[in-house]
Amino acid sequence: MQLQKTIYLFILLPIIVECYTSFHRHYRSRIKRTATDECCVSSKLNVGAKKANNGRNFFRQLATETDSYKLINPDNMCNLIHFLIQQASLNNKSISFGKGMFVIFDSTNQIFNRFMKSKNEQKSGDGSKHVGYFKRLKHMGAQAMDGLFKKSKKSNNESDLIESDTFIYVRGDESSHYHQERGSKEDRARNYPAYGVDIPGACMPSGFGHILFGELPAIRNDSKYSGGRIYIKPEYFGIRQLKHFIKHTQSYLTHMSRKYVCQLKDMQTKPGCSKEDAFRENTDKKLLDKWRKVLVTIPNIWNVDEQYMNDAAKYGVGEIYRQAKQLEASGHQDKIKEFLDTIIKQYGEDDLSVRKGREIIFTTKALLDSPLTCERFGKIKKC
Repeated sequence: MQLQKTIYLFILLPIIVECYTSFHRHYRSRIKRTATDECCVSSKLNVGAKKANNGRNFFRQLATETDSYKLINPDNMCNLIHFLIQQASLNNKSISFGKGMFVIFDSTNQIFNRFMKSKNEQKSGDGSKHVGYFKRLKHMGAQAMDGLFKKSKKSNNESDLIESDTFIYVRGDESSHYHQERGSKEDRARNYPAYGVDIPGACMPSGFGHILFGELPAIRNDSKYSGGRIYIKPEYFGIRQLKHFIKHTQSYLTHMSRKYVCQLKDMQTKPGCSKEDAFRENTDKKLLDKWRKVLVTIPNIWNVDEQYMNDAAKYGVGEIYRQAKQLEASGHQDKIKEFLDTIIKQYGEDDLSVRKGREIIFTTKALLDSPLTCERFGKIKKC
């Protein structure tokens, strides 16, 4: 019997070695092709290289795979933010992303739908019945009292231990971002509500713990900006838990008070006002003031405030650029040349026609063509 086993082993050994060699050769050739075909770029400070690459892969799945809505979870959403911040650092702008807004022009028209499908699959719902500041405070207060009551009693009822599976929840009009672009209060509630997801465990860069996102009306053209528009904003605190809601409110009030104080002429050079936050979607107040000064020098503009400045304040940089190009074509080049040079130098020329403020603008195509981020022990060559 022992001799028979030895013979079998002697016969099978060359086959096993050949299989192993073939597999090893194939595997090495795949690694070699990967190293040859793709290159990587250095990671931005605070960005996790591995998370950025996982976020890159997740975005590709969202854009191309029908069932990718099943992959929408805290880890993948965290990775997505690492990826977007990494890509923001490669945009060749003179300022870098610290905090602010991303806007994605999605030519596939599928990514937001997959977020919504993931939301609709949640068995515990999306919290839409709690939308509204007073309703939400009432709900969170009841939750807090219920939590204290459950801790104070010993219960063997398993239903008491079931946690909500709601990950994506409706923020409705409890977000001030892109109010005018999203239409009237009724339009925002019915067609363009804001959504939020809370990311636990200090996973995201810079202490962010929440992601605000939503849909904006599409821009009707056939350019690279065709398709749906999605805004995504990492924030420090969500509004689903009472302690986070309080901190979120404090942060919002601080930002709003600073925003109005810094509009005062005497305050614009003070510390805290002189440095603008990078890539905010708010309309640039200083740019608006410069544009007004240009407009009043142009003859035949009989009502600067109503005819030009109202739209400029509402729609931002893109509208100002449209007005400037229109006036340039009407024969006023000498009046607006210096202003156009300033706006192009500040924002670049690529996205001016669709920009509101200092938001980072992406297209699906550009993100799908994005390079890998160099991992610490990776063997992929640098771009």
